[in-house]
Amino acid sequence: MTRTPALTKFIATMLIAGLLHIVHAPLQASTTASEQTLTAAFLYNFLKFTEWPTDTISSEIMLCTSKGSAFEELDAISGRIAQSKPVRIKRISPSEPFDDCQLLFLPREDGLERIRQWLTLTQNKPILVVSNLNEFLDIGGMISLMNDGKNLNFEVDLTRVRQANLKLSAQLLQIAREVRSR
Repeated sequence: MTRTPALTKFIATMLIAGLLHIVHAPLQASTTASEQTLTAAFLYNFLKFTEWPTDTISSEIMLCTSKGSAFEELDAISGRIAQSKPVRIKRISPSEPFDDCQLLFLPREDGLERIRQWLTLTQNKPILVVSNLNEFLDIGGMISLMNDGKNLNFEVDLTRVRQANLKLSAQLLQIAREVRSR
């Protein structure tokens, strides 16, 4: 099927509408399970609305997280399609190779020092680094997921995204709570 510009625009609009629904979806009783479900949905959409250098994605798009993460909700997006490729979840430690990762999610449970270690290892690599740690952007992160007790939102440091040779869609940036360095 050949996509016309109008069809492509319609598909993009529908995908963004779905993401907007997620962004404004209230956290049910602020439970960890619902926050993790919404976080997994955000991460999946970040995979869909980010552009990586062409030589960095092989036959799968890899969403990586730390080995210690008990983030089972990520498994729900394994096998789904992003960038016309199946998503695979990989749990890694800083001592393991991670060059095949397109997105690295660092949960706040990993702790500040471990997250700083990961940020040093991934600096200027074409890996989108996301965390739900408070003040993540202040220590060098790219996208910070923010839970205000009612909603899950996100903030972006565009300078760090660009330094990694990544591009975020304009629609994604429009729905961010804050975009630094526009």
